[in-house]
Amino acid sequence: MTAFSEFFVTDHHTAVARAKSLDAGKAPSADVPVLPVPGLSDFEIEVLGELAAKTVHATGISAELGMVDIELDSLFVVPEALAEIFAELVDLEDPEELPELAAAWAAAEEMESTPEVTEPLVRALAALAGTVDEGARTHLYFYSAA
Repeated sequence: MTAFSEFFVTDHHTAVARAKSLDAGKAPSADVPVLPVPGLSDFEIEVLGELAAKTVHATGISAELGMVDIELDSLFVVPEALAEIFAELVDLEDPEELPELAAAWAAAEEMESTPEVTEPLVRALAALAGTVDEGARTHLYFYSAA
């Protein structure tokens, strides 16, 4: 069975409520920007984060997703620096860098995918990450449940 996973942007309270609803098999009540990424795990997202950091020449960035709540092992927050890196992917100087990143991610040992699948995901994730609003205290979250 493929794991259900998605990215979304919201505040902490709404993220926890969304994860609890999803864990209970209920439809979340809040409407937030969502990017479905079926079958992806937190580890695969961390691999993408490491590759993305290299692509934008960022150093000292942790690609490890953070736990949000000890009782919610299905909900992760993307570190702010990593979310900013994902958002930077929208405006890379060299337009070939994003397809190269997507191909490298698809070819990673941990992935079972192709660039035809990963490139649109990376583009959509970059666009979603760009909607994070520090002033509104929103963050990029990753939810994954088997």
